[in-house]
Amino acid sequence: MKVFISYSTALDQIIALRLQTMAAVYGMTVYVPPATTRSAIAPMLIPEVQKQLNDSDVVLAVITHQPAPSALSEMNWTLASQGKLLIPIVGAGVPPQYYAHFPRYFVVNPEDPSQVEQEIVKFLAERQQAKAGRFGLLALATLAVALLLFNSDSQ
Repeated sequence: MKVFISYSTALDQIIALRLQTMAAVYGMTVYVPPATTRSAIAPMLIPEVQKQLNDSDVVLAVITHQPAPSALSEMNWTLASQGKLLIPIVGAGVPPQYYAHFPRYFVVNPEDPSQVEQEIVKFLAERQQAKAGRFGLLALATLAVALLLFNSDSQ
């Protein structure tokens, strides 16, 4: 599974990098944009970031304070994409109307972010296992059809 983690502030980046490290243990590929892409002006998505967004299965948006324009661009791009799952990871001070309409979100306790980080990685690992299971069933079905076709051709 490929995960993109959008963030705004230095604190958000710390959470993003911790998630990246934890998810790597489960074999996930996680991209965290470089800090140089977090500018104060509204940027266009640079090609590397756009490619990583496009290639991702899930986008996590770490928002503990006011999101940077780059993070907003990444979130808007994700929402405009068909089939991309955007999961907000918000600070306790973020008003619920900004994230409550999402099917899944996480609220970070600033005093102990590790608890929610573990929940997030567990959630991603479960999604990864479900995806692998669907892929395995598809591969098995394809093999069964191929064997049937091979058997009918040999008779």
